[in-house]
Formats: sequence, structure tokens, C-alpha cells
Amino acid sequence: MFKNIISTIFVFLIFTPLVLAAENKDVKPVAELLAELRGNYANVQDYSATMRLESFESEYRLQKQKMWFKKPGYLRLSQLGPFKKGAGLIIRPDGTIKGHLGGFLSFAKVSLDKDDENMYGVTNDSALNTDYDKILDIAVSMLDRVKTFSIATEMVNNKKQLVLDTTYDQKFDRYRLIVDPEKMLITGLERYSKGKLMHKIAWFNIQTNINISTEKFKF
Repeated sequence: MFKNIISTIFVFLIFTPLVLAAENKDVKPVAELLAELRGNYANVQDYSATMRLESFESEYRLQKQKMWFKKPGYLRLSQLGPFKKGAGLIIRPDGTIKGHLGGFLSFAKVSLDKDDENMYGVTNDSALNTDYDKILDIAVSMLDRVKTFSIATEMVNNKKQLVLDTTYDQKFDRYRLIVDPEKMLITGLERYSKGKLMHKIAWFNIQTNINISTEKFKF
């Protein structure tokens, strides 16, 4: 259903944002877009991607990582640097988390709990929230706090992307969710505070339904 709405936006509002004050039912287009993303993702059984995470808070910090995800809850992250280069972790559906710290300690495999500092990256996001479903859960949980929003097409990394721009009355008062309009998968997330870009996360080289073996989720 929302693809029809998107097509209309492409025809009439290409590169021109649709800005609305979001009060109660006014967030329906946002809810429909998130539902469309969720529905599309239901057809994805596994995927891999390279991620670039940047923090602009007190100082600039950069993290690149390779991720593999397989439903119903297998996740592998390998850090490519400069943040904790060589480190990695694996999460399995039974809740067990294994990791290694990289460098000369890369041979040491350790058990981690969900609050371990090694579960967090430069944007302070937990590895438990890396999967698309978790990202969408967070976005949906914030629907009733949306103040304004826009849905528009923009050029992002030289590609035409669908951008959901929402504002809130909270620390991170503006979010930009960037979506590939053909694959209907998230390719970027940006967080702002008082006009300043604080966090930027981008997904590249996304490959879906590639039959990742569960053996990939073992050290």
C-alpha cells in the first residue's frame, strides 16, 4: 500500500519535502512507511552488510564493521577499524553472546552479557539493536512523540533515496531514516541535537537471502 503513496510522492514531490505538523493521526504516513519496511523485511531471512558508524559528539569517532544476520536471532559483527579493530562478537538465538577483543588478545574467546561495554559502538548503540527489526521497533515506539515529519526523495551517496525526517522534544530532537526505495531497506540513520549532527550510521553492500550457514555464527 505504501509503495503507491511513495510513487505519488516521487511524481509530485521529487526533491521537495512534504512537511507536516504531527499531531495524533497526522503521523499515519510515518506509521505506514514503517509498516511497509517491516512487511518487506519479513521476506528477508538473512543478510550481510558493511556498516560505517560515526559519532560527532565530544570528539569525532569512526567505526567500520561487517555484519551478518540470520533469523531468528543470529548476529555476527567483525570490527574493521579504527574502533576496536580486529574485535568481534556473536549473538545466538538462545541469548548467548561470545566475543574476542582483537589484537594480541584475538585468540581469547570470552562470554559477554548484554551490558558489557564491548556490546556498544561509537554511537552508543548496543549490538542487540543492530538488526533492522530492532531499529524499526525503536522508530515505532517513538511514533507518539513525533512533532513534525517530512517524507521526500533526496540524493544520498549519489543515489536517489527516500528520507523520513522526524523531530522530537528530547535530547536527540531530529532523526533522518534513509531508505533504498527499490529494496525498501534502511541504508542510513542520522541523529541530531539542537541542529548538530551527533550520529551517522550507513549500511553498504547489503545482500539479502544469501543462505548464510549457522556455522558463520561460531568462533
